[in-house]
Amino acid sequence: MTRSVALIGFGALGHAIASELQSGHIPGVAFRGALVPQGSGATCPDAAWHRVEDLLASGPDLVVEAAGHGALGSHAATCLRAGHDLVAASVGALMDPTLRDLLWDAAREGHSRLIVPSGALGGLDYLRAAHRVGRMRVRYRGCKPVAAWRRTAAEGFVDLDAIRESTTFYRGTAAEAARLFPQNANVVAALALAVGDPDAVAVELVADPDATTNSHYVDADGDAGSISLRVENMPMAANPKTSRVTAYSILDSIAMHLGAN
Repeated sequence: MTRSVALIGFGALGHAIASELQSGHIPGVAFRGALVPQGSGATCPDAAWHRVEDLLASGPDLVVEAAGHGALGSHAATCLRAGHDLVAASVGALMDPTLRDLLWDAAREGHSRLIVPSGALGGLDYLRAAHRVGRMRVRYRGCKPVAAWRRTAAEGFVDLDAIRESTTFYRGTAAEAARLFPQNANVVAALALAVGDPDAVAVELVADPDATTNSHYVDADGDAGSISLRVENMPMAANPKTSRVTAYSILDSIAMHLGAN
């Protein structure tokens, strides 16, 4: 039996997910179509809906949000209340406690699940387990090429055109970083959710003119022990703010959820 996935959003990330589904990347799972804003100019080669109600009426087995914080806030609760499980790419939006509680309540009401993928980072399974032992303290440093920070709040912290060497332009908390840098800080939100406390994650963001990868450095310690991670991801060609592996993390979540290999 073929099962189907519908997307919310069809930008660079959504296009990458859809292309892999259409190529048979997950046997037995098909791409059904995407929700795109009316008048946005976004196009989808299969079904394209402008209302989330029409997307749900098509009967997908799973909905994947790949359109940014605003889309998660606008559409996720409707999907969850209607009984549709949803994979959230825009994890940073869940740093808003009001939205987080709204979506948890919607999932309980609809007997559905809100699924948070690992995205561009590893080690979250360890942090979730360690959090059950006791409090964790996490230090995160994210370094990306200068191009990845253009048209973001980073331009208010540093003159990107003047950077000649690796420059730390932001220090703060996971919750603040996710709010200020919604296209770049989903990783810090995933860390905060894993350890159950946004204030336990200290964040540094770096722009490096010589960088060719999106790099993530994590050091965490607590009652359970400690962990250090270094992850270097190739950015998506169509959107350097997002690591290429992110689409495949979402595909892995789809495969696990729909029981595919």
